[in-house]
Amino acid sequence: MLNLTKRQALLAFNYFTKIGPKTMQKLLKTFPEARTAFSAPAARLEKSGLSANIVTDFCAWREKIDFSKLEDELAREKISFITWDEPEYPALLKEIATPPYVLYYRGSLESIGGLDKNRLSVVGARDHSAYAPKVIAEFLPPLIKEKIQIISGLALGIDALAHSCCLLNRGITIAVLGTGLDDKSIYPGVNKNLAHEIINSGGALISEFPPGTAPLRQNFPQRNRIISGLSQATLIIEAKLKSGALITADYALDQNREVMAVPGNIYSALSQGTNKLIQAGAKCINCPQDILEIFRIDHASQFKIKKKPAPVYFQNKTEELIYRLIREAHERCELITGDEIAQITKLDTSVINSTLSMLELRGFAKNDGIGYDIN
Repeated sequence: MLNLTKRQALLAFNYFTKIGPKTMQKLLKTFPEARTAFSAPAARLEKSGLSANIVTDFCAWREKIDFSKLEDELAREKISFITWDEPEYPALLKEIATPPYVLYYRGSLESIGGLDKNRLSVVGARDHSAYAPKVIAEFLPPLIKEKIQIISGLALGIDALAHSCCLLNRGITIAVLGTGLDDKSIYPGVNKNLAHEIINSGGALISEFPPGTAPLRQNFPQRNRIISGLSQATLIIEAKLKSGALITADYALDQNREVMAVPGNIYSALSQGTNKLIQAGAKCINCPQDILEIFRIDHASQFKIKKKPAPVYFQNKTEELIYRLIREAHERCELITGDEIAQITKLDTSVINSTLSMLELRGFAKNDGIGYDIN
């Protein structure tokens, strides 16, 4: 039988996937600490409330575990860990009903722990509209300027936009994964570079799952409780009626944390979830100051009145027409694509493209990659 420290015992238990936080809490009501439970005979484990099948599987598993191999794997992948009884463990996270008893991390431990950090979780739709990037680009920078950390889940869509905006504005962001933190397990794979940027910028990746854990469907709702649990407040930007973002909102409510939502178009499926949250009592967020008030930060002076845009002079009626369509989309907080302009105007594609290029060159319009906006 291995002679483990308390910290090592918690790590070893975490690799046995059938004993999660709830079961560990049950064990620690019977045993004084994790290492006592780890070496306990089967009969005592069953008396603690574990099923006979789990006890049989665990006893067979612990005889084969190679602890030095586990530690070598963590070192090779540059993954560290903290346990729930160590002072570096995030204080807010420890307050939730089932905190992870082991938290793996890559990056800055300082960004994870501490009592004096303001944190905002930002979640929402993966397949978002053009509305979401505009909201994020306007709402997050003033918060980041006030040293509010941005927490999200590294998923496609809103999560990635929130992390990227934080990096662009030199803030600290933390990504909570539903997989292992080793490079092969990071999910989605297309955000692996983003994950590395988060680490290199002074932020962190965290997970309760050991290296090698695949992106199993059941892991993502489970990780959502950590996203909300790390933060004083959760902001939802675009969400359908059934979505992971609303699961995070439910966790935040259960954890007695503030839930906020950005209202949206009543005819859009992507706004049904957020609008329903607001109807149910979530705080309606119309500007960054609404969020700063939640954190009791009153810096209204930073929201300067925007100057009136310089007059736009057109060389022909086509420029004027296309610019008007771009401006109208901007006023709806949307982008407009060349294809959409073609559908409305019935103009030739080559005429539209050349006109858009001229508007860009003269500084009147810009292409955001998704569509066109006024500059």
